[in-house]
Order: sequence, then C-alpha cells, then structure tokens
Amino acid sequence: MCGIAGIISSNRTLDPILQNMKDSLIHRGPDNQKSNIWDNLGLVHTRLSIIDLSNAANQPMQDDSGRYALIYNGEIFNFKELKKTLLKKGIEFKTNSDTEVLLYGFIEEGVKFLKKIRGFYAFCIYDREDKKIILSRDFFGKKPLYFSLIGNEFVFASEIKAIKSSFEQNLKFDFKSLSHYLWKGYYANGDTAFEEVKSLKPGEVIEVSLKPEIISRSIDTSQTNMEISNAYPKRKISLVENALKESVSYRLISDVPVSFLLSGGVDSSLISSIASEIKNEKINTYFLGFNDKPDNFKVLAEEVSKKIKSNHQTYLMSSPNFDETIPKIIKIFDEPFADYSSIPSFEIYKAISENTKVAISGDGADEIFSGYKDSKLFYLNYKLPFFFINRINFLDLVYPLLDSKIKLVRLLTYAFVTFFANDGILNLSTNRGGWNKYYRKKFMTKEGYKLTGGDEVEKNELKDFMSSGKNSIERYLNYDRKRLSYDFLVKVDRSSMANSLEVRCPYLDKNIIHDTFPVNPSSMVSLRDTKKELKALLISRNLSNVTKPKKMGFTPPLESWILSKESKIFLKNMIEDDSSIIPKLFLKEKLLKIINNDKNIVKNKSRLWHLMILHEWYKENFLNNQF
Repeated sequence: MCGIAGIISSNRTLDPILQNMKDSLIHRGPDNQKSNIWDNLGLVHTRLSIIDLSNAANQPMQDDSGRYALIYNGEIFNFKELKKTLLKKGIEFKTNSDTEVLLYGFIEEGVKFLKKIRGFYAFCIYDREDKKIILSRDFFGKKPLYFSLIGNEFVFASEIKAIKSSFEQNLKFDFKSLSHYLWKGYYANGDTAFEEVKSLKPGEVIEVSLKPEIISRSIDTSQTNMEISNAYPKRKISLVENALKESVSYRLISDVPVSFLLSGGVDSSLISSIASEIKNEKINTYFLGFNDKPDNFKVLAEEVSKKIKSNHQTYLMSSPNFDETIPKIIKIFDEPFADYSSIPSFEIYKAISENTKVAISGDGADEIFSGYKDSKLFYLNYKLPFFFINRINFLDLVYPLLDSKIKLVRLLTYAFVTFFANDGILNLSTNRGGWNKYYRKKFMTKEGYKLTGGDEVEKNELKDFMSSGKNSIERYLNYDRKRLSYDFLVKVDRSSMANSLEVRCPYLDKNIIHDTFPVNPSSMVSLRDTKKELKALLISRNLSNVTKPKKMGFTPPLESWILSKESKIFLKNMIEDDSSIIPKLFLKEKLLKIINNDKNIVKNKSRLWHLMILHEWYKENFLNNQF
C-alpha cells in the first residue's frame, strides 16, 4: 500500500508542490518516493513495498508506448491470473508487480477490468493522448481518494493533508456537512470537513481533463450489493467456508511477512484458524486489551492461539493522555473523526509494524454476514406485515424514550418501532448515540442548528436507506456498508498507514458476495442469534467457546476515560472557551449541566467525545472566526 497525489495547474511551478505532497504522505510509503511532471500535470507516489520489492516496480509507472502513466495505492491479489490472460494477448511484462497488471489491464479493457480485480485500490491513470486523468476507488471503499477543483487547478490525494499542502490559500469549513459528523462521528457520502474537498465514493470513477474540467463521473455499486429474501434457499455452510478459504489464501500473497489481529471474537478467530490451516505453519497473532477494562476476550484469544498453535503477543493499553491523544487523532485523520476505537487501533498497528508490513484483520464480517444485534430488529421487521409510521417527525417522540433510564421503556419503544414503523424509521431509531435530530434541536443554538442544515441529514438518510434494497433486511445490510466504508475502513486505513502498515480484510472480497449470494436471511440471522454461519464454522473447528460471549467490538473503556479528572478539565475549558466552535453552535449552559454530573457524562459520553474532537480539530485548523 502506498500514498498517491497529483495536481493539474498551469499557474504555478509544480516541483515544490509535489515535494510538499511527498513529504505529507511519506508515512504511507517510506520505501520509495517519486514524482513526474508532464506539461501541467504532476503525479506523486510514495511506496510501501510488499509485492515485487525491486525498483522496477516503483511508480509512477509508464507503459511501453509512453501514452499512459499510473500511480496506484492498493493490492490486487489475483494479479497472477489476470497477468496470464494479458500475456495471451501479447503483452510483455517487465516486473512481477500487480501495478503493471493494473496498468495494462486498464489500457486493454478500461473500467470493465476493475470488475475482475480481487483486492482494493485507489489509482490515477494519465492518458497523454486524450489529455485526461482517470481516478478510481475500489468497490468497498477500502482505499481513500480525495479531490478538489478550485478555479483552474485540480488536486487529488490519498489524504486531505496532501491536498492542503498544495494550496496557497486556507480551505473553508463546511458547516452543512457537520450535522452528519455530529450525529455519527464521521463524514460520509463524498463530503468532508472542507467545502473545497470531496471524497470519491466507493466504486466511483472520475475523468478529468487537463483544462482542468471534470468530464464524467460514474459509480458502480453492483459489485457489492447483496440480494437477500425469503424467496431464496438457505445457504450451505460449505459455500461460505470455501469462499473464505479462497479469500484468505489470496491475502497471504506477499513478499514480506504477514501477521494477524486476533481479538478473541468470532471474526478474527475464524480467519486466524483458516490461515493457520492453509499455511501449515505457525502464524503470528496479536491481541490488544485495556488495563482498566475487564476483558474475557484476552483469555479467549489465548485459547484460540493455543488451539491453532500461533506465536501470540498480548498488549495492554492504559488510559490515554488526552492532551497527547486528541492532537494525534487530528493529525492522522485530517478532519473530525470520533470513532474512539481508532486510539487502540493505532496502538496495536504500531506494535505490529515493528515486526512486519502486513496484517490481516476480521473487519467486514458483521456487514457481510449480519453480525450486529440491530439485524435482529430488521429481520423481525421484515417478517411483519404492517407498517403505518413513516414520518421523520416521529423520531422526536422516539429518541428520548430510547434514552430512558428505565430499561423496560427502552425495550417497549424498540418493540413499538419495530412492529409499527417502516424500516427507514427503524434505521434512524437505531442510530441514536450521537447528536441526532432530537439532541441537536435541544442543545444547539437556533443559528447553529440552521447553519448545519437542520434535519436534512436525517431526511437524506431516510431517502438513501429506502433505495438500498427490496426489503427491510436487504436494505439494512446493504446500507450498513456505508458505515463500514466511511467509518471503520477509514479508521483501519489511517491508523495503520500512520504506522506504515498494510491491513488486509478477507471478508471484504467481492467474490464472497458473488459466490454466496443471493441468500435466505435465516441463514445468517434469527431472532435469537446473528452471524450464524461463521459461528457454525468455528464450532466445526472446535472453537465453540469463541461463539458464546456477547459481541463487544474493539471498544475501549470510554466511560472511565471520559470521567477522569483530566477529561473533565478538558470539557470545561472547551465549553467556556469563547474562541471555540462549540459554544458558538451549542447552548453553553446546557452543556455545562451535562459535564457537572457524572451520570450525565456517562449517558452522553459519545456526544461529548464528538465535541472534544471537533473542538480540538477546529482550533488547529481555523484560527479565523468564520461566524
């Protein structure tokens, strides 16, 4: 994996701009950094060498004719099979790299070639004859790619920091997209924290002329859409197992050592078990836990390691120093990003990177095989014949009840929504942890609520959700991949690449979808259980102990962290700092009521964390008052 960037400009000297871009992306590619200039186009590549370690595989890479040039971030695991097909067409190769296969495959077939790829990518291909560049991002959105078109300059990069390094003027803060961040803790749908910067969406292709002008934009979601219905037969477990074995085998391809994250949960335990079987040798596994959080999964990870005979290492993390941790998060992610599991993710990736350049994780299993507890609600909703509530204003009644101190009230509210609301309203109801519509209206100033778009984010979510499938369970699982693309995979990419480490995710192989779908939902989920097939596979491998504990996720003890004296001081200073964005958008007296009571802090811990990150990021990026 690598870092890529480029600029189209006739106004400025490109060399110093490209150097700034290289410097900002060196963590993504410490092994080699190179740039090329053609007329008013400059391309940058920083390389993390994993397949074909020779200098011949460095980028930008040009074809024999000199018409095309490629910069690419990613891995194509089936490049050897694709190469054989291209060899039959008379193409001669000079390297053993997947980069050269992508270059010539795209020259031969264009965007159709992308459907043949098993792996992940973000790339730019320059066509000198047609005087244009083509940008593309993989179908799951595992690899990032941002761009900006301002006046007569077009800039793109793997990370926003490289785009910022290319501009002479300051970027503007995008208040309209802030409501999504406040609600969910991340940016989505191609938006970023900056008005001038956008993200390619998963599966998107953009063509840009050297004028520069965006010639065309297209997006292909067909490669990852899942068909789920009672009309389909139940899926055979062997079908899932064979697809996973094949996917894991491909992700073992590397010219450097490969390690595994082993949390002791279902997803990583199954992948580690399959890999140890395929390799027929000891694999290296890593576990991260927390000193201030009781953790049964540490024991489970050790039991799995003993069973599969891996070389296992355990790391325990203490409470972070907020004065150090929050600035680190801001530097890594370039925009507000409030998934607090990014903190331990960074730490375990840092430990692994001391020994290898590649790690394999269990990310994506919950989204593909229905692992979240909410899927039970959508499964029940799918089976029910009657819905009559579809108005978004219904949420104003639902949200406070779902946050009730009384468990029975919460359960009855969920039952009512599941039975009598459509699945779009149910989806909005399950996303209640951040600053949703109800809390934004209650805690924000009228000007702040209006400035950040009011309830437009919920309206757009409802519209997008309802168009993501033919029934409630299909819509839920297809739509849930949005969170995967814009939250979890962002976390994995930035926190790993900040440590110059590539993370591979076997569950995120489009062939798993092609080979194992369509499917009857009862194969994956019931009213009592989730991820049924993966658990069955673990039981068949004598790892039934892993299937029993309640799903926890890679979640640090935010509750104890945010109750610390250090955190309370941070929160108080944030709210009372008149130069901060927080008191300009939120009602100061209402926030102070929250932080002056420990129970209220715990209840609102995620919301407060969203504000802590936003406050520090805004202070770092915007010295001038934009209000």
